[in-house]
Amino acid sequence: MINFIKTIFLLIICSGVLISKPAVVSNKPIVIKLATLAPEGTEYYNLLLEMGQRWQEETDGQVMLRIYPNGVVGRESDTIRKMRIGQIQASAMSSIGLADLTDKIQAFTIPMIYKDYDDVERVKSVMFDDISDGLSESGFKLLFLVDIGWVYWFSVNEIAVPEDLRNAKIYTTAGDYVTVELFKRFGFNAIPVSETDILTGLQTGMINSMQTVPILSLSSGWFALMPNMLDLKWAVFIGAVIVDERVWSKIRPEHQKAMMEIAQEIGKKYQENGRATDAKAIEMMKEYGMKVKTPTDEELKIWEDFKKEIMPDVIDAYVPEEVYNKVTSAIDE
Repeated sequence: MINFIKTIFLLIICSGVLISKPAVVSNKPIVIKLATLAPEGTEYYNLLLEMGQRWQEETDGQVMLRIYPNGVVGRESDTIRKMRIGQIQASAMSSIGLADLTDKIQAFTIPMIYKDYDDVERVKSVMFDDISDGLSESGFKLLFLVDIGWVYWFSVNEIAVPEDLRNAKIYTTAGDYVTVELFKRFGFNAIPVSETDILTGLQTGMINSMQTVPILSLSSGWFALMPNMLDLKWAVFIGAVIVDERVWSKIRPEHQKAMMEIAQEIGKKYQENGRATDAKAIEMMKEYGMKVKTPTDEELKIWEDFKKEIMPDVIDAYVPEEVYNKVTSAIDE
């Protein structure tokens, strides 16, 4: 009996030791794999590289960023799918991909509503929290949200008024059925094509016009096949960096704070670079023969009437009415 009691006593002591023993904390760094369509070597890629290097320094090597450029992960919709299953943990993404995660981002895709960057800044200030909350509901942490250029119409044949688009074969992102349906309401013919097949689509004549930013048209060589640009701000191009919250939550709070501050600084550089390269890209393409059509006052009036005509359809199919009202109120202040 005495031996039995001793045995129980020893088991209790040992159990206490085991229970009170601190958990072993792994020193293995957190590796964040980030996907982007930005080509390696571009300023956008270099800024992401800088962000990763600074993250590693500020976290004493506890967080490392591994970048997958050139769209090697696939389209932005592919990236989202791979983030959801844990293959990719972060992305530098445009409003095209972000729209799959929150409809609040459509605040920046409303046609012809923005006149200048002051309008854009006012809308960002009132929409940032809504967009951040929407992304959080989808499981993603928003690190920065910036504008990186104006969206213009580029085309094989000159576009002067909306009627010129009715016979055009307009590129739209593969899988973006909402835009296809919306353009049908406009009387436009939208052709869904994968981002990686745009050049082939232009070469074969499958598409002959699209909305994009000048730097993309230049860097991708699309302007050589679409040598006409309409100097009318159709929308603003938005870029953001998002991280899977499952990974973000594993990072120490003090490291999160430092990483967020670094990301915000990189975001400002992203925006400055995008705005500066917009005009430079246009001038460079003009040197290579691209023609820029500046609308006359009469043509601008036609576009303004067209905007009023299509806006009910835009609100019905594309932009939530509360978002539209918030945008217009911010611009009108």
